[in-house]
Order: sequence, then structure tokens, then C-alpha cells
Amino acid sequence: MVATLVNEILHAQACLSRLTIDGRRDLITRILDELKAHRKYGLAGVPADRCLWIDRLIASVSSGFSEIIVLEDDEFSSILKEFRKLMATLEEISSEVPRPPVRQ
Repeated sequence: MVATLVNEILHAQACLSRLTIDGRRDLITRILDELKAHRKYGLAGVPADRCLWIDRLIASVSSGFSEIIVLEDDEFSSILKEFRKLMATLEEISSEVPRPPVRQ
């Protein structure tokens, strides 16, 4: 799912001038949803005090949501670039973390 989101971010950056406010809103919402899912599932076994960074990021993006989606194209592109790098990093980290065995 993260790989798909990274590709969506790359596509949005490539055609940013044609990306509508609704398109921006949808993309940032998907990014937020992915961050929340990573917090809930990817960091499920991590103590809460070690997850403050992602909690703060989620809160910051959520509170600045309306400002983010109306940024100038170059600023929005910079934000997307950073989210793309973050998503790729989270995917890489998640793939390296051993998963507990599934009980049947």
C-alpha cells in the first residue's frame, strides 16, 4: 500500500499544476491515513514514549491540513517530496522488523 502511495505522490508531483484542491485534499488524507495506520499497526509493540514523533507529525499535519492543501505549487511539491521520503523510509523499516508469528 505504501508503494502505491509513493507512486501517487510521484504522479501528483509530476502533474502538480493540474492537481485540484480536491486532489490535494485526497492525497494528504491518504498520507495521513497511512501515517495513522503505521502508528497503529507498524508501531503497535513500541512504547508510547518512543512514538511521540509520529504522534506529533500526525497532529501537526491534521491541524495544518487546510493550510497545506492551498500552498503554492512549489511549496506543496516540497511537502510531497518529504512525505514521499518518509513513506519510503517507513516502508523500508517495516519490512525489516520481524513480525510475530500468526496464531491459528
